[in-house]
Amino acid sequence: MAQTANLLATEPMQTLQSAQVEQSFRQLPVALLANLANGLLLTFLLWDVTDRLTLLLWLVALVVVTAARSVLLRSYRRTPDRATNTRRWELHLQLGACSAGVVWGSAGLFLFVPASLPHQVFLAFVLGGMVAGAIPLLSVLGHAYACFAIPVVTPIAVQMLAVGDRVHIVMGLMILVFGLAMLAASAQLRRYFRESVSFRLQLSSAIEEGKTLQHLLGVDALTGIANRRFFQSILEKEWRRSKRDGTILSLITADIDHFKAYNDCYGHPAGDTCLTDIAKAMEEVVKRPGDITARIGGEEFAFLLPDTPLKDAVQLGELIRQRVLSLDLQHAVPAGQVTVSLGVASSNEDGIDSPRDLLSAADRALYQAKRHGRNRLATTESPD
Repeated sequence: MAQTANLLATEPMQTLQSAQVEQSFRQLPVALLANLANGLLLTFLLWDVTDRLTLLLWLVALVVVTAARSVLLRSYRRTPDRATNTRRWELHLQLGACSAGVVWGSAGLFLFVPASLPHQVFLAFVLGGMVAGAIPLLSVLGHAYACFAIPVVTPIAVQMLAVGDRVHIVMGLMILVFGLAMLAASAQLRRYFRESVSFRLQLSSAIEEGKTLQHLLGVDALTGIANRRFFQSILEKEWRRSKRDGTILSLITADIDHFKAYNDCYGHPAGDTCLTDIAKAMEEVVKRPGDITARIGGEEFAFLLPDTPLKDAVQLGELIRQRVLSLDLQHAVPAGQVTVSLGVASSNEDGIDSPRDLLSAADRALYQAKRHGRNRLATTESPD
């Protein structure tokens, strides 16, 4: 039982991971541009107040890491089956986040200007902005945000605390509090994202289950064509449409002749096969868009024909009868072959004022065909 539950949970979990990775890659281009822009601004501001070689080495490291992440982004976009390697993409994203975090964190160590409080504040401001800006990009990916934020926040906070005076100690503590707050916000955003994706998956699953149930409710389980429930609902709708548009709605009912005798002679499995073969043959004939073929009883079928006058319905009914004959299904009673009888009625005939009247008229014509020897078609206008 536990193994089955695990199997059922696998696909939603993979979908969730794929959504997390896709969200991060969608945010990555903006994050890479922000990395370069902030790096260049920081280099420009500190150019005259810190060791230039150290500053250039730091900038080169930032450019290399950003370029590597850009290559990763391009590779992701060009991979058609990326959803099948979600874990690999996630690991690469986390590695890129950790690398960027180390580079930005090193700025707090090597680019800290002890003699200039304004430059220290600006450096802290830039690093804080990077930490805050990374939340939309990295929060959805497990520990990726923590891997980026902790290396960024810790060195600058330690530097502030190491100076030792009241202002720097307060600033260092504020940076630590800010970092903890960002970690908490990241965890909350990740939880909201997972809940959102899970809700969408559940909603999608419910919609698909509803469609499947609706399909099953409208399809005959044995033959695969429409069942009586679906037929009745469509009959009501088409009747209203025909009256609104002034068109003719025709209906054919058909019954397999001597089907009880067929079941008694060959058995119910053979009878089921016979029904399935006949239903398939009928459906092949009634193939105009909007026409409905349905099984409305044990061996009884109906064909709903919108915008079809009686004479055209009669022609189609005859084609159905001939198609069943062409199956050449053997039947010992009475003529050696399975046949069908059909009755046809149209909505513009006298006395037909409702869908129920139309169905009753077609059934009366069907029974008239039965009385006149079966394997034939009758209409409400046929001589009795």
